[in-house]
Amino acid sequence: MSRAWLNGVLGVLAVVLVSVAVWQWNQQQVPPVQAPQRSDYILRDYELTTLDQAGRESFTVRGPYLQRDVGGKSLSLVEPRFSFPAAQGGRWQARSEAAWVSPDADQVHLLRAVEMVGPPSETGQRVRFATERLRVLPDVDRADAAGQVTVTHGDSILVGTGLDVDMPSKRFQLQNDVKGHYAPRRN
Repeated sequence: MSRAWLNGVLGVLAVVLVSVAVWQWNQQQVPPVQAPQRSDYILRDYELTTLDQAGRESFTVRGPYLQRDVGGKSLSLVEPRFSFPAAQGGRWQARSEAAWVSPDADQVHLLRAVEMVGPPSETGQRVRFATERLRVLPDVDRADAAGQVTVTHGDSILVGTGLDVDMPSKRFQLQNDVKGHYAPRRN
């Protein structure tokens, strides 16, 4: 046996030992796989009516898919259609691609392609809000949005950023960058 051959064998042995040590160290660094969180329950093609603390209807929602989160007890909804009772009769109708409802059902977050339509006024016209995100607070009959909102009332169109809606009085306020096209009232 020559000295060069012995050095080669020791070199290969050192590489193998280092590789095994690195492999074992990497195995210890991988976090354990956690089981995915399951939902508490799932509803398909549902209709759900939520009541407030006094037992009155807070809102009704229909849709193809509802999932309740186990830990937070919140609801995640796909393509929901909400109906909120109005103070003087009629209903506020809202729809979106997705929504989230807080555990106490005191907040409804409508997400993506949101459209909300108010009850008819004395003239029969309805106000319509279109935005990407809208928060409804059914316990205090208010709604708000931080992003761009398009408001349509009859033939008039307003566009602005930020929205605050007082649902009982059917009054709304656009906060910033408001632009509008006002059509004359028809008799």
